[in-house]
Amino acid sequence: METAEKAFNEELRADLLRGRFRPGEWLKQADLEALYKANRFEVRIALSELAARHLLEHIPNRGYRVAKPSDRQRDQLYETRSILETAAARLVVTRISDADIDAFAELVHRFQHAIEHGGREQLRELNFQLHDKLYRASGNDLLADQIRELRERGSGFASGTWDNLAGVRRSNADHLEMLEMLRRRDGEALAHSVYRHLNRWREFLPAGEGS
Repeated sequence: METAEKAFNEELRADLLRGRFRPGEWLKQADLEALYKANRFEVRIALSELAARHLLEHIPNRGYRVAKPSDRQRDQLYETRSILETAAARLVVTRISDADIDAFAELVHRFQHAIEHGGREQLRELNFQLHDKLYRASGNDLLADQIRELRERGSGFASGTWDNLAGVRRSNADHLEMLEMLRRRDGEALAHSVYRHLNRWREFLPAGEGS
């Protein structure tokens, strides 16, 4: 991919992940060209590639809209993530270096600081960074890439987890617990923490909803 095309692709991808566009919102090519100062070819390539990553949905003869997965798709996504991320957690503790633990700790503490002094966008970015740092420490880049791709696919879900300060602080407490399990090199305890953290969104579902 040429530099200009790649830059536009990454900019649109970042805006999708930070929630600039609403789930289900239609993206008009002419509007994107004007908004991002991109040409028609760049926009077409980006839309096609982001649909392949499941961040957008292509509807034949209508165009592209921001992905809005169904409840069933949401459940399947988090079930798959739970399988991969708990397995990765057990692998991480056998391979992570002390330096990587320190780097993970720095991101956790930056997230904690951002709760009081940063914004939602900064928290979202730090959250992606610290989880990516954790799974990269498995030494298996293919596994880490798959987990990150699935995390991005789930970015459009309105989970409710971060809808209030208490929810964000609970997420931070989970990160601190993960850090402690890393320092102990306790793979089973880390896997348990990861699973609970990953599925906290279920606590915010209306009664009777979800599996």
